Amino acid sequence: MKKYELIDHTADIGIIAYGSTKEEAFEISAEAMFDLMCPLEKIDEKERFDIEVDAEDLESLLVTWLNELLYVFDVKRLIFKKFNVTLIGNNQLISRCFGEKFDPKKHEIIREIKAVTYNLLKIENKDNQWIIQVVFDI
Repeated sequence: MKKYELIDHTADIGIIAYGSTKEEAFEISAEAMFDLMCPLEKIDEKERFDIEVDAEDLESLLVTWLNELLYVFDVKRLIFKKFNVTLIGNNQLISRCFGEKFDPKKHEIIREIKAVTYNLLKIENKDNQWIIQVVFDI
């Protein structure tokens, strides 16, 4: 099963992520976002960073969490490769994020992602598979 695919979008870039659970689809969305920034194979799982976020609904929860990951990258210079997500209802997310300190000699930034948008955002369960569509502002 493919984990994610790119979608065409003018001026921005989007992905469709697939998971057998909601949590897995969230994890793959984050993996795809960082893979678009820097190939995941260049990132080692040396450090763990935990993030908890709350939101009004599932869609807002995804956007809030992914934007928080971008904030951690921008401020703490941590780049992530792997994620373990726990969802509590549709309003709370707890994640363990694995990666390392950003090193410009090791981690080539292919594209800068400025933010996660609500444009074309979809989270759905179809044929026992969770599908997330999300667009990133680049």
